[in-house]
Amino acid sequence: MQITPITNPYYNTYRPAFGTNTRCVKNKTGQILYRNTTNFFRKDLKWDMFGKFLKAKYKNTAYVNVINYACSDGSEPLSVAILLNEIFGKEAKKFFPLIAKDFDRSVICMAKGDYVNMDYYDYEAINRFTNGKFNKYFKYTTGGIGFKNHYPVRVNPYLKKLINFSVADIRTDTQNIPSRNTVLFCRNFWPYIKTKEERAQLVRNLALRLQVNCTLITGNYDNIVDISKMLIENGFKHVKDLPNVYEKVNK
Repeated sequence: MQITPITNPYYNTYRPAFGTNTRCVKNKTGQILYRNTTNFFRKDLKWDMFGKFLKAKYKNTAYVNVINYACSDGSEPLSVAILLNEIFGKEAKKFFPLIAKDFDRSVICMAKGDYVNMDYYDYEAINRFTNGKFNKYFKYTTGGIGFKNHYPVRVNPYLKKLINFSVADIRTDTQNIPSRNTVLFCRNFWPYIKTKEERAQLVRNLALRLQVNCTLITGNYDNIVDISKMLIENGFKHVKDLPNVYEKVNK
């Protein structure tokens, strides 16, 4: 796949404030094209409140499509799967399997594996959002988990089965997004789309696709290209007290 280089120098120096898995992809001249930077339960989403929001919004919905673009090594869709499992219990089955996609074949290969990289901050976050049930979802090595360095942690096979990983670019994959009862994660990649026109076109495509009972989630990194304004101009509205979470307004 051809990736358009980022020409704005600000994007090349910005470092998102999270990152168990940090992988920088450059072109032949050394220019940064994009970063795979992620961790569990990123702090730019109020996960507890978000879970309660989903529980209320989709209470009477028989099946909900949950799709995560730019999923990187799988840390985010794994976080979502854990959250849904903890919030909904047996009823969580209506959200599964989650669909997780990334245009980078290397990170999808990582995500499909049996292990995911973690550090102690991930361990703490998982325990915090599961009331101390880390061992329900993961098994760490006898060497433990480090504070500064990340280590491979085995994913519970049950948890792995809740997510289908595949290669796709959201810019050319919008036709595969269900138009009803969809929760769409498209977080922390918008600045890597080169021009404002391209970003605007993708927002328009998403607005046309997401029609009934749909939710869209972005991230703090996306705010530097003012995605919020574009979304609101195209029929989305902020969810009260939930930064980076939007509902599609039905006409």
